[in-house]
Amino acid sequence: MGKTSLRSRYLGRGFQSEYLPTLGSDFVTKKTAIKVGSESKEIRFQIWDLASQPTFSEVRTLYFKHAVGSLLIFDITSPQTLYNLQRWLDELNQHSGSTGMVIIVLGNKLDLRDVGTHNINEKEAQEFINDKLTNKFKNIDNKIQFLETSAKTGVNVDKAFTELGLRSYSKYYS
Repeated sequence: MGKTSLRSRYLGRGFQSEYLPTLGSDFVTKKTAIKVGSESKEIRFQIWDLASQPTFSEVRTLYFKHAVGSLLIFDITSPQTLYNLQRWLDELNQHSGSTGMVIIVLGNKLDLRDVGTHNINEKEAQEFINDKLTNKFKNIDNKIQFLETSAKTGVNVDKAFTELGLRSYSKYYS
């Protein structure tokens, strides 16, 4: 899916074609400024990279508590990863404890869109998000934003984190 690659790109570490799977969790912070109206506000992201393997589901739930925002990522070349977002939202909803969590869904690996035969296009992804995810979970904001990204080329990576920061700040701190 590219969770680690997206995080690495956002942190300015570039792209590596080979990563080991995340085991359990990995955590970093990054301070950045976002523009809120005419003001610049400094925010600090706590970026958790959580293992997606089912054997780590018990561990993951510990990290959801008090989360105010989340980037949910699927691989546009693998339809099953899009469908798995329902399970991820179930986990977030059950264990986050926050109300109105800001969710942004990222369709990653945009650079591979023209390579495969089973790719999910933007319209299909948005329809799935609207039909299967939005307004079906109590602890999320009523609007799930969708962006296509590429950890490899950097397309929309900064925008995804900026949007998450802006929406979270506006909802919880303004």
